[in-house]
This record gives sequence, structure tokens and C-alpha cells, in this order.
Amino acid sequence: MDHHKTGTQHGAKTGFKCLDELISFKLGYSTYILGFAAAGKTELHFELLMNLSAKYGWKHGLLSAEVGETKDVIAELIKKYVRKPFFESDPYHASEKEIYQAINYLDEHFFIAPSEKDWNVQSIYEYFKAIEKENDIKLQTTSIDPWNDLDENLVDFGGREDKYLTHALKHSRQVAAANNWHNFIITHAANMPPLVMKSVTGGEIYNTAVPTLQSFAGGQVWGRRAMNVLGLWRPKRGTIDPQSGMPFADNEVRLLVLKSKPKGSGKEGSCSIYWDWKSNRYYEKIGGMDFYAFGHEDNKSYLQPSIDFYDAEKEEPVF
Repeated sequence: MDHHKTGTQHGAKTGFKCLDELISFKLGYSTYILGFAAAGKTELHFELLMNLSAKYGWKHGLLSAEVGETKDVIAELIKKYVRKPFFESDPYHASEKEIYQAINYLDEHFFIAPSEKDWNVQSIYEYFKAIEKENDIKLQTTSIDPWNDLDENLVDFGGREDKYLTHALKHSRQVAAANNWHNFIITHAANMPPLVMKSVTGGEIYNTAVPTLQSFAGGQVWGRRAMNVLGLWRPKRGTIDPQSGMPFADNEVRLLVLKSKPKGSGKEGSCSIYWDWKSNRYYEKIGGMDFYAFGHEDNKSYLQPSIDFYDAEKEEPVF
């Protein structure tokens, strides 16, 4: 009766107005992030995690083996927090003070599983439960990036990957509900024929195919088991948008919500966000203006970081 009266509520916001209209993140559910190689899946994933921490204070259990060792994962998160390059060799790198400020913040919100260890679908979630117990905290999200880095025990499933995936994805969905987590899984699209599109030169240009529910590497069981599916597609420079007849922006990423559950928490559709390489963050375009995550809520342009950085002693903005 409570459900009858209140209806399905939206979950946590992504930070981008255009995407918030399509998808939200509810505890107890899962989101699969799907894309071809070099589409920017990990960049988007880290962006969403940072936004959830900034807005809601969420804590994350994170396995991101594709980025590299634990220190590499931390470096990527620091880059996103300070909005500057990490390595000292870059002339615009973050200062030591900014790096320590970032580490203090990240230490509160990110709990990283060592990528040097071998994990399977059971052991990684047991690790995240142990993290909660050992640190006396509550995680709001867990992430496996990428899925194919997990060990697969196909022997128990007659060598059939579809049977294994049915079991493993069901397990992931069950632990999300049992632990009140939102489980992110980052996975690759299967090889598909290229998409031939018009170029600004008047000729043709070959892009990767646009992800669909049928393009998961591993088969259709992914689409059947999914709650939320968020696809990424990056057009090549010089590609004409067939809808507008204008070229895609060089830094444009098209986001596609391919599936949304529970009903009422989102809807299928697509939108574009844009990569800012200077700040290592994404922004969106609204009414001719550019906005970082949540910038549209207080009408701050993208030139103003959505997270304030403070000097702990002076309590003033560092920049």
C-alpha cells in the first residue's frame, strides 16, 4: 500500500540535467555501462562516482583493473577532483597541497580493491562487504571495471558462457538488493560492422556502431538481466549528425539509456555531454551555456568548478 500511494521514486541524480531526465541511480539496483573500446566508459564511470559523492556523500567500493595498479586508479581520481593533470612533468600539474587535499577527500569516499589480485564475481562482493565491516561504514555503490577482468568458472556451467553469465549477473543483482548497494558493471560491446556516415569533407567516414541491448559481448543475457543500461558512443571528428545535419563536436559523447528499471525511475533516450580535457571532467550545454555537473542547479557556468576546494587553515578557496 505504501508503494501504491508513493509510486516509484527517482534515484540519485547523475549531475547532468539532460541525463537526469533519462536515468537515476536507486540503491538496491544496478547499472551496466556499455561501449566499444576507447569510448570513454571509465572516464564517465569515474565522473558519475565523483558526482554522487559531491552531491550525496556516497561511498564507493571500486575495482578498476583496466586503469592499472591501485596508485594509477588513485591518480585518475585525483585528476578529477583537482581538475588538473596529476604528474609533475605537466606544467599545469596539481600542487602537493592540492594532491593531499584530494587524498583526504577520496579517503572518505573511495575504497579500492587491489587490481593485482584475482577476483571472481563472488569474491569481489565479499571483499566489499568486508570493507564495510572493517571500516564501520556503509557503501552506496560497488563497481566492477571491466567485467571481463573477473575470473570465469565455465567448468561448472558446461563450458557455456551464457549459463555462467545468467548465474553471475543474477548474483550481482541479488547482492545489490541484499546490501542496498547500487552496483555498476562496466563492460564491452561485441564486434560489430562499422557505421558509415557522412563527413564534413563531403565523403564518408567510418564510425563504430552505436551500442544497443543486443551488442553486449557475451550475448543477449546481458540485456535480459539488466536493470539500467547506459551506452556510450563517440563519433569521429568530422562526422555529420544525421539528425541535425551539423557536425558533431570534436569532444562530444553521446549517452544512450537503453534500459531503465524500475519503471518510473527513468526512461529510454539519448543526450550529449562534452569532455573538457583541461579539467578532466564532462560538461553539458544548456541554452547556449556550458555547465559542469550540477552547475545548472545554481546557474554556474562550466568555468566555475562544481566542487569547491578550500584551504583547511584559511577556509578560503584555493582557486
